[in-house]
Amino acid sequence: MKVPVGHYESEDEQAVVELWNRCLPRDEISLNSFHRKIILDSNFDEEGCFVAVAKKEVVGFLLSIRRRYPYFELGLEPGKGWITVFFVHPEWRRRGIATSLLNSAEQFLTGVGVREIYVSDYTPNYFIPGVDLDAYSEAHQFLKSRQYQKVQSVYGMGRSLMDFSIPETMAKRFHELEQSGYRVEVFSPKFTVKVLEFLREHYPGDLFRTALERLHENPECDEILVALRDGEVVGFSHFLDERFGPFGIGKEYLGRGLGPMLYYRTVDQMRKKGRRNLWLAWTTGRAKDFYHKVGLKVIRRHEIMKKPLD
Repeated sequence: MKVPVGHYESEDEQAVVELWNRCLPRDEISLNSFHRKIILDSNFDEEGCFVAVAKKEVVGFLLSIRRRYPYFELGLEPGKGWITVFFVHPEWRRRGIATSLLNSAEQFLTGVGVREIYVSDYTPNYFIPGVDLDAYSEAHQFLKSRQYQKVQSVYGMGRSLMDFSIPETMAKRFHELEQSGYRVEVFSPKFTVKVLEFLREHYPGDLFRTALERLHENPECDEILVALRDGEVVGFSHFLDERFGPFGIGKEYLGRGLGPMLYYRTVDQMRKKGRRNLWLAWTTGRAKDFYHKVGLKVIRRHEIMKKPLD
């Protein structure tokens, strides 16, 4: 039985969300999140959102996307497209549904000028930063069979804050940094312009967007911290509830101990605000090694994948 694949329609939303939560148990969403992160995304295009229906039941879903509007300094990222999520009902797998969904997405993206498809480092509204190698191994093998190749390993990390304290050796090093003109402070409105200028120059895109959105919500946000050198912003960190990040230091200030200072002071602020755990959605490479050294453990393994299109 060939299962037809069509474009998403608004009446599909409840069934899609229910199937999503059945198929992706590590990444459940609500109807509110579905609307906020998909339907209200300025880049959403019904032509790139696909639903498979069998016996009047939604049995598969795939969202593909490309930038229709510039994203801060990253612009339109021409030639680049993303598949941010896809899944098939467990009882309907191995019947060609995933193949039909993927074929439809690749055809759509090719038609709008995409030359490379990524799964999936799309910002701002990604759901999973790549394919979860442990929870969704079938999807990983399927994509490999379709010539999608590894771009980067990505890790989710976390730790409990119940026993958190700043190590004595770190506290001593932080005192030395303060003697040299460095300090870390909880954000206050007087830093607004300097924070945004720093992020626009050093971390255009998602870090800049995060700061801008949080400051729109609360111009006195105390879940942002800044690293300063003689009064100038040289680092930024952020948390929201128990989620840590984004986090960044100006390149010219790396290797001086400022990263650990900003990290520990941020986590101390999390603890003071009653947070019991810390987790970050994704990190890579040297950043992963840094977080490991300060006590975080890997809790999820992802792989960003890419396929060039003819």
